[in-house]
Amino acid sequence: MARRLILIGGMPGSGKTLIGKALAGRLGLFVDKDTVSQFFTEQMLQLLGSHVDDRESGVYLGKVRDIEYETMMKHALENLALGHTVICSAPFIREFGDPQWLDGIHFEAELLDADVIKIWIHVDPRTARERILSRGASRDVWKLINWDTYISTIPKTAPSNIGAVVIDNSCRPESPLFEQIEAVVARLQEPMHETSLSP
Repeated sequence: MARRLILIGGMPGSGKTLIGKALAGRLGLFVDKDTVSQFFTEQMLQLLGSHVDDRESGVYLGKVRDIEYETMMKHALENLALGHTVICSAPFIREFGDPQWLDGIHFEAELLDADVIKIWIHVDPRTARERILSRGASRDVWKLINWDTYISTIPKTAPSNIGAVVIDNSCRPESPLFEQIEAVVARLQEPMHETSLSP
């Protein structure tokens, strides 16, 4: 099977990690932003005088967030160069809306003769909140306390011009989640450049 760089984005609580691991079990290696970056993110935030769970302030957004994404993508591209398909899980909310960032990732992948596939996990806000609450992560406290403010800033869909595949992981999807995952796996197992993953 040809190598691919698969970017799985969506709002927190959409199920990116669950779906990413399911795809990785069939297709390649899984790289999760939180796993890659949590330790150094917490250390950086402390050194910058912020709280370890800060994910909303100007300190995090301006000085830490981009380093998280850059580190994750370095891991992904290194494994892509070693011949693996790589599945990256992160919100990608800013990145999917940034043509320059996407062009850079496509260029890096093309140098390795790999395709880039973008997947957006759709979820309704109520279900997302329930999942965030159930996972009990301390970094989510601000989101839950300020839910209405927070959710108003989060796009509910991927930008229409990036050609993202949409997986519906809301409370009542039209197709069961496992069927949607199987459909994506089947199409990704087709030869590179012949795969059609139009949403």
